[in-house]
Amino acid sequence: MSRLYPKSFLRLILIGFGLISLPLVFALGNAAFNVQHLAEQSERAVREAALATRTSREMHETLTGMERALRQYLVLRERGLLEDYRRLRGEFVKATQEYSQLPLDERGRSRLLAVLERERKLADGLNAGAAVSLDEFSAIAEQARAVLSASGRLIDAEVERLRTTALDARSTLMWQLLAAIPVTLGIALWFRAIISSQLQQVDRAIRAIGRAEYSDGVTVAGPQDLAYLGRRLDWLRRRLAELEEQKNRFLRHVSHDLKTPLTAIREGSQLLGEGVPGPLNEQQKTIIGIIDQNSRRLQQLIEELINYQQAGFAASSIDPHPVALDVVCTQVLRTHRLVAAARAIRFERKLAPVLVEGDADKLRVVVDNLITNAIKFSPREGIIHVELTKQDGRAVLDVVDQGPGVAAEERERVFEPFFRGTRARRGTVKGSGLGLAIAKEYVLAHRGKIEIIETGKGGYFRVKLPLNWEKKG
Repeated sequence: MSRLYPKSFLRLILIGFGLISLPLVFALGNAAFNVQHLAEQSERAVREAALATRTSREMHETLTGMERALRQYLVLRERGLLEDYRRLRGEFVKATQEYSQLPLDERGRSRLLAVLERERKLADGLNAGAAVSLDEFSAIAEQARAVLSASGRLIDAEVERLRTTALDARSTLMWQLLAAIPVTLGIALWFRAIISSQLQQVDRAIRAIGRAEYSDGVTVAGPQDLAYLGRRLDWLRRRLAELEEQKNRFLRHVSHDLKTPLTAIREGSQLLGEGVPGPLNEQQKTIIGIIDQNSRRLQQLIEELINYQQAGFAASSIDPHPVALDVVCTQVLRTHRLVAAARAIRFERKLAPVLVEGDADKLRVVVDNLITNAIKFSPREGIIHVELTKQDGRAVLDVVDQGPGVAAEERERVFEPFFRGTRARRGTVKGSGLGLAIAKEYVLAHRGKIEIIETGKGGYFRVKLPLNWEKKG
């Protein structure tokens, strides 16, 4: 199919523009042809009308002169009057020949020929010296004038035909334009679909790379420049996949290498604290307590780092089964009850019974990280609102605290790993910046969505999970 595409995307657009223009060009060309035909017909009609008017006037004048000369000749019998009649007759015949060039109907042409024939016989009689009746010429003149009076009807008929042709041309042009509009629109939509399909391939590839989905190759069918762009995107996909693997390998090695000496430090501090090597004074016990506290904190950070690494592969390790999400929320709130009570923080819960399909352990981590984050940022004697409902076939979990909230410019980055906001927290030890990142990974693994709701004050996190979740095959 690639052979059917032009070499460049620009050429594809130009071809589409050309095809879209064809119906309009055809309609305009046909309109120009009709206008030209109408102009030629109008010119011919004007020329015929002028010829009919001139020859009719000449024939009328010569008939009048011929009748006057013949009348005088029959009375005076002068040779000069007969010559005048013959000269006028020649002009009459010439005018009649010109008049016969008009598009006369069969009846008019036959009547004109009859007039000429009667006048010729009259002229032959005069030349032969035979007796000629003036009444005979008067009859011929009357018959000729009757033929000439038809020229007015001839002009009217030509004007009517011209008007009919103009109306037909206008009607044809209107129908062609009406037909050209849907044809042009259809071609435009067709090419829009073609171009859109090309761009959608690139968009899907970029979105897949943005979601860190590196398993499927990138192939863009179309013009050569788009196909080249697809090959570059596929190279970028492979490169990012390599970097992702290197990062995961590095995290595994670092986590393992850090846990071994950290375990030795914790065990040594515990032995010193228990007085196994010997009794310690108060100052030494304080130092040992600081070492033990920070070693525990370091162990927590390493475990969070490992959990984040594992969260990246959560989708492939989820074993979906029915989970009572309200029960999970209740259990998590119970585990945080003492920590919250130490700072006089109260929980306001509104948990509707909601059953979802998913991994209970990973959903528990999501809820735990949201509650932990809310406690960290809540002021002393603050209130944390936890609500679970069903909306449009999805489970909706809202966790709202009374802390400083998330800055508007940081809402897009707050779910990035190791990112910590610039607004100061109160009370507890600083976090690693991995809790919300892990929660987002697990929510996406359940084909859900986690977001920040703008309220103007406090932190407001919302999680949406489908009630029925099918694992990817």
